[in-house]
Amino acid sequence: MTVIDKLARLEREAADFGFKWETTQQIKDQILSEIAEIDVHLQDQDRSKLQEELGDLLHAVFSLTVFCGFDPRETLTMSVDKFEKRFLAVKKIAAQQGLQTLDGLKFEELMAIWAKAKST
Repeated sequence: MTVIDKLARLEREAADFGFKWETTQQIKDQILSEIAEIDVHLQDQDRSKLQEELGDLLHAVFSLTVFCGFDPRETLTMSVDKFEKRFLAVKKIAAQQGLQTLDGLKFEELMAIWAKAKST
């Protein structure tokens, strides 16, 4: 059993037991709370706490996925496939511009290439 499958099982088991979210807003608030905690540990550079909070954020996002009735594995697979397609487009655009790498480009330039890749 993968960790994603385990998480989905635990989320469903908790809901069946009555330990469940009532609204998507509650989960979104939890996501925002986790992001705020991540900000704290990015500042204080406590890597252990940062990793813990990143895990909590991922868990909260997966909770929203399950709450909305989506399979977390399928949802993540769709996202990874979409990123892969867009990243391949980014590489193609870079090659068309004579670039072998995007290393050294400003963030705004990267985002312009990303926007172009998204539109293809």
